[in-house]
Amino acid sequence: MKLSDILLLVLLAFLLASTAGFVLNRPVLLSYVTSDSMTPTLNRGDLFLINPLAEAKPDDIVVFNLNGHWTVHRVVAETDGGYITKGDHNIATDQQGGTNTVKRESVAGVVPIIFGTPLKVPEVGNYIQKLSGTTINILLAVFMIIGGATLLTGRGEERKKEKKVYRLRYETLYVAVSTVSIAMLLLSILATWGTAGFSYASTLAGGQREGWYLPDSEFDKQIEIKNNALFPLIYVFSLESDRAELQESSKILSAGEKAELNVHVKVPSETRIYYDEIVVQAYPLILPSEIIIRMHSLSPLLPLAAFAMEFAVVLSVIYYATNAGEEEVIRLNKRRRLKL
Repeated sequence: MKLSDILLLVLLAFLLASTAGFVLNRPVLLSYVTSDSMTPTLNRGDLFLINPLAEAKPDDIVVFNLNGHWTVHRVVAETDGGYITKGDHNIATDQQGGTNTVKRESVAGVVPIIFGTPLKVPEVGNYIQKLSGTTINILLAVFMIIGGATLLTGRGEERKKEKKVYRLRYETLYVAVSTVSIAMLLLSILATWGTAGFSYASTLAGGQREGWYLPDSEFDKQIEIKNNALFPLIYVFSLESDRAELQESSKILSAGEKAELNVHVKVPSETRIYYDEIVVQAYPLILPSEIIIRMHSLSPLLPLAAFAMEFAVVLSVIYYATNAGEEEVIRLNKRRRLKL
């Protein structure tokens, strides 16, 4: 096997593993930062590598599932029940807000450190968010299809047995590509989902430091929401905490637009550190916003099912409008020639 084939296999394996991470809702090999909780070690938009085979220990930066959402924070202590974690920029550990310790099986991997610095590529995550939509995922899908076809047809030019021909109907290929496109569209939407959390302290020293408030007082917290996609999105917000309430449950943002979400917080009387988290789920405005919100109230996944059906109908219309014949066949032989 040629070196180019080996490199292509490695790249395809890397892409497949990353795609599998989206499907399984579990980061695999790489991810990127979506908040400021690890600043300055990892900044918003940094793309970082993940070692899924490493065993986490104190002072490691780990990727783990926190209340149903994937988070990258540092391990500050290890107990019999799991790990105590904290963002480098946060004033309190994740567990001081009432969250349980992080179970070992909830850890996806450890961020590799070289000379005291995580293996990361700055700002790449911001570009991924801008392209996270149909564009980047279809490009990945096409690349994997082309790469797989290249591996299937590119080996053995020196061999004498080159008579074997692979036949594939145009209809079959169209259905396969359409299915991948729909799947990537849904995955790109899921990739925009996340949480926006903030911590604060109920203390008699309220006001002496940022994030410190007197017991039984109230304050407003503004959280910035930005649409990094290339098309308008409707954002739907939910908050389970009884200590805070949202001023609005949804907001429509154009491509690249920013907005502030206002949260009104009632500080508990018990003095300790608290952590509240807002679930943020975004949908493209393929359907009227009222319908999307109504579907979301029944199930967050229901709008995705509607998008998939709508997109499938559009692709079906395109297929029949082109009058593609069932007898059209794509022939691939080992001479890397494509015949129709």
